Amino acid sequence: MVSKKKKYRYKTIGYSGRHEKTTVGYVIILIVLTIICFSMLYPFYNLAIQSFSKASEIIEANGLMLYPKSFQLDAYKYLMRYPYLFKSYGNTVFITIVGTALSMLVTTLGAYVLSRRDLPGRNVLTTYVVITMFVSGGMIPGYLNMRDFGLLNTLWGLMLPHLVTTWNMLLMRNFIMGIPQDLMEAARIDGANEGRLVISIVLPLSLPIIATLSLFYGVGYWNSYSNVIIQNTRSDMQTTQVIIRRMYEAAQIDMEETITPPLEAIRAATVMFSTVPILCVYPFLQKHFAQGLMVGGVKG
Repeated sequence: MVSKKKKYRYKTIGYSGRHEKTTVGYVIILIVLTIICFSMLYPFYNLAIQSFSKASEIIEANGLMLYPKSFQLDAYKYLMRYPYLFKSYGNTVFITIVGTALSMLVTTLGAYVLSRRDLPGRNVLTTYVVITMFVSGGMIPGYLNMRDFGLLNTLWGLMLPHLVTTWNMLLMRNFIMGIPQDLMEAARIDGANEGRLVISIVLPLSLPIIATLSLFYGVGYWNSYSNVIIQNTRSDMQTTQVIIRRMYEAAQIDMEETITPPLEAIRAATVMFSTVPILCVYPFLQKHFAQGLMVGGVKG
């Protein structure tokens, strides 16, 4: 009899807790968040519709469309016919994957060194690293270094000079400093060296910040533009962002000379072509993203 009363009491408390959450404030917050979410998703959705629409339909809707009135692939066909498009796409995928992997390797090792409290001159070294956030060598000296090392018109030239971002290394350092030192000391007592500490303890416990920084580096490499047009002059060494920009400029000229797909549809198709692949990566890193960013920015 007592157990039934307790069971009934627990059910009442649980129901009361759920009922208390549904308040006016909760509904207002839900509505506001829904509006914010819609305002962020609609521009992308609108571009997707425009990429399949006719020029007359886009003009009639003043560029704001809720659903496609027709379906055509002329903009994407025009996009696929452009020279060096797929070559540039392969270049972008290569520098994104390889560059992100190398950046995470260098960033992790550098952050682990800076996180060691027993490192001689640790504060001086950290200060020197922080200074690089505010002072750089400049574009012209950087270009001359690239030329002297023979990295112009190469894909490695788009990765090696940008392997480490100081802010990302500091986030990684702060996260590693938050790992309990007792684990490190226990591993050292068991005979683990520094390499084993990094592989067996630091990396498994740092998955949130690794996922976060991998996304930062990946997006940066995927959107490479200014350094590409400065360093690479060969058409077969361009990235997707540069090629689609040139294609859009060529489409503006073609509109005056020949009949091409609507310029608005071409612009929307280029945006979809360049952003969809990197957006597909985010859902796999989402569960680690917020945790890694918050913990890495607070600890230390």
